[in-house]
Amino acid sequence: MFKEKANILYGQSGGPTSVINSSFYGLIKEANKHRNKIDKVICMHYGIEGLLNEDLFIIDPSDYQEYKKLENTSGAFFGSNRYKLKKYQEDETDYKKILEIFKKYNIRYFFYNGGNDSMDSIKKIDEYLKLNNYKCDTIGIPKTIDNDLIGTDFSFGFPSSAKFVINSVLNVYNDDMSYKKGRVNIIEVMGRNAGWLTASSIILKDYGVNIDLIYLPEFSFNIDEFLAKVNSIYSKKGHCLIVISEGVKNENNKLIYQANLKKDEFNHHSLGGVSSFLASLVQENLNFKVRAIELSLLQRANSFSPSKVDLTLAQKASSFALKKVMKKDINNQMIKIEFNEDKYKFSFIDIKEVANKERKMDETYLDYSKKEIKDGYKKYIKRLIKGNVNTFSKNGIIDFLSK
Repeated sequence: MFKEKANILYGQSGGPTSVINSSFYGLIKEANKHRNKIDKVICMHYGIEGLLNEDLFIIDPSDYQEYKKLENTSGAFFGSNRYKLKKYQEDETDYKKILEIFKKYNIRYFFYNGGNDSMDSIKKIDEYLKLNNYKCDTIGIPKTIDNDLIGTDFSFGFPSSAKFVINSVLNVYNDDMSYKKGRVNIIEVMGRNAGWLTASSIILKDYGVNIDLIYLPEFSFNIDEFLAKVNSIYSKKGHCLIVISEGVKNENNKLIYQANLKKDEFNHHSLGGVSSFLASLVQENLNFKVRAIELSLLQRANSFSPSKVDLTLAQKASSFALKKVMKKDINNQMIKIEFNEDKYKFSFIDIKEVANKERKMDETYLDYSKKEIKDGYKKYIKRLIKGNVNTFSKNGIIDFLSK
C-alpha cells in the first residue's frame, strides 16, 4: 500500500480466452474507485515483449466505461505473447529494462493475466524487484482454458470453453443421429497434458447423449485397442462418437501424433491434428465413414455463449484483488478461487506454489484402474457452466470492442 499516487501495470499472456478481457474490465472499473491512490492503468501491448519495447497503452481509470464492451470481446484485447524470461542470474538484460520502466512510469502494482508460464514470469520479476529494493505489489490473475493451474477451484476461461465443447459435441451428435447409419465422428479438444476440457463432455450422458469413447492425456492410448473398439461399436450401432484430447499419449508417454517437432520458448510442442490422424487410420483399416472435427481456436475464442460463472467471477476477482492491495502489501500472489457450500470466494496463493506446475485430473475425478471419469466430475462441471449471459449484439453480430 502506497500513500502517494502510483500506476498499475497490466498484461495478458498465453492463449486468449473468452473472458480474459472481463478480468481487465473488472480491474479498471475498481481502479476508478481509488483515484486518490491510482493515477493511470498502463497496459502492456503484447505482454512482456511490449513492456520491454515500451509499447504501452496508458489509460485513465475514469474512462473505464469505454471498455465495457470488453465483456463481450474474446481474444486478448491488449495483445498476448509467449515470451520466456531467462533467470536473472543467467542474464540480467531484460530485468534491468523492466526495472527501468517500472521506475520511469512509477509502477507500484503489477497484474499479469495468464497461466503457469505467466505465473513464472511474475515470480521472476518480483524476485528481481525485491533484490533491487523496488517496492511493488505483484498479482497473478489465473487464466487458462486447460484448467491446469493448481491451488484454485478453476481457472478463468475454462468454464466458458467447457460450455462450448459440451454444446458442440451435442450438436455433432444430433446431426449424426439424423441418419439411420451415421459416421465415426472424432472430435478433438484442446488439452496438452490435462483432460479437464475433454472430460467435460461426460455430462451429456446425463441428457441421453451416448458418447462412446472419451480419451484423456491422463490415460495411455493404444491405437490397436482404439481401432478394435471403434470396429465393435460402429458395426453394432452404425454410429460412433469419440471425444479426444489433442495431447493423448501412448504407453511410453509419447504423443501419438504431433504436427511438427518444433517447440516454443517454453519447450511445448505445437499440437493439433490427432483427430485427422485417427480418422485416416479408421478409413484405412476399417473403411467406415469417418469425420475428423477439430474444435481448435473456437473453443477459446467463443464469446457468444460464455459461462455466467466464468464471466462474472473474472470481473469480481480482479476487483477483489485490487481492493486488497489498496489496504495492504500483497507480493507474488495469485488470486485463488474457492468453492464451499454453494458459494465462490476469493483469496490468494503464493505464486511459488503455482509457477511451472500442472494440475492434472487426479483420483478425485478419475478411476485410473478402469480409465473412466467419475460421476463427481459431472457435478463439478454442471455448477461451472450453469446460467446464461445475455451477450449484447448489434445487427446479429457480437457488439465487441474494436481496436
